[in-house]
Amino acid sequence: MRRVRRRSWKRLALKLNNEMMRTLGEDPDSVKEDIQEMVAEQLTALNATRLIGAIQNRVGEQLQWQTPLPSDWDDLADVIMQTARAGLAHKLERLNAQIERDMDIFLQRESADTDAAKLRLLLTLSHGTRATFDQKTHKQVKQGFMRFTYVFLAAQLLDGREAQDIDEDVMSHLETAEEILRATWGQTEYTRLSQNATKLADFGPAARISFGESRLNEAVSTISETDRALLVASIGKYVLNEVHRQLLLSAFSELWVEYLTKVEALRVSIGLEAYAQRDPLVQYKGRASEMFQQLLEDVRGLVIGRAFAARPRRVEITPVETSESEAAAPNTAQQQVEIGSNKKKRKRH
Repeated sequence: MRRVRRRSWKRLALKLNNEMMRTLGEDPDSVKEDIQEMVAEQLTALNATRLIGAIQNRVGEQLQWQTPLPSDWDDLADVIMQTARAGLAHKLERLNAQIERDMDIFLQRESADTDAAKLRLLLTLSHGTRATFDQKTHKQVKQGFMRFTYVFLAAQLLDGREAQDIDEDVMSHLETAEEILRATWGQTEYTRLSQNATKLADFGPAARISFGESRLNEAVSTISETDRALLVASIGKYVLNEVHRQLLLSAFSELWVEYLTKVEALRVSIGLEAYAQRDPLVQYKGRASEMFQQLLEDVRGLVIGRAFAARPRRVEITPVETSESEAAAPNTAQQQVEIGSNKKKRKRH
C-alpha cells in the first residue's frame, strides 16, 4: 500500500470586515480582487519574514525591521537591504569593540614583537565568547564562537603560486609542527614522570624502545645526559604516535556508523535492480566497493583536516614490567628445594 506523506501548511488568517462578509454572501465576484490582494499581502509578509530570519541566522545578529512590511516588492527589497546593512554595521561595531578589548588584554600580557607572538594574537582575535541562555539549565553561560576566518587573506597569499609549491610548504609546516610537538610533549612527560620514577621502566614503552630490556632496571639518577635526551625524544615520539591513533580512531568512529547505515540501505534497495535486468548481487558488490573506497577517502580527508587543529588528550604512560620478579622466582624455588632436602624423610611402615 502506498504511503502518502502529509505536509503541514501555515494557514493564512484572512480578516474580512462586516461589509466584505455581507458582500461575499450576496456577490462573491465583487470581493474577489480584495481577497486576492489580502492573500498576496500576507504571502509577501510571510516570505519576507522567513527571508529576514534566514539573514539573521547568516549574519548572527538580531535584526530590527519596520512593521508592517510593505506589500510592494521594490519597497520590500529596500527594507530588507537596509535591515541587513544595519545588522551588519551593528555586528561590525560590536566585533571591533571586542577585538580592541582583547588586543589590549593580550598586549598587556606579552608584546607582539616576534612572529610567534603575532601569530598567537591573530589566532586569539579570531575567536570570541558571548553570553547565551542555556535551555536545559536555564542559566546564562558563555559560549565560544568564530568571529572571522583568514580565508580571504590566505587566498591573497596563495594567489599566483603553483600547487606543487603550496603542497611542499604545507608538508614542511606539518613536519616542523610535529617536531616541535614531539619535543614539547617529550620534555613535558619526562618532567612529569621523573618526579616519581626510580628506574627506567617507570617511563613506559619509550624506555624499552630506547634502551632495551637489559637496562630497564637502571636507576634514573645514573643515566647520562645523552641517554636523557634519547629518552625525551622517545617519549615524544610515543606520545605523538598515540595522538595520531586517537585522531584516526575518532575519524573512523565518526564515519563508520554512517557507512554502515548506507550499506544497510543499499542491501534493502538493491533488489530493485532486477527490474532493470541487472544482477542485484553484482550491483551490490560494485556499489559496496565504491562506498568503502569513499569511506577511506572521507577518513583521510577528515584526518588531514584535523591534523593541524587537533587538541589531543593527555596520553597515559604506564610503567613496563621488568624481569626482576621473574629472576627472583627461581631463587625462591631453589631455597625451597634445599630446605626440603634437609628435612628427615619419614619412614614408611
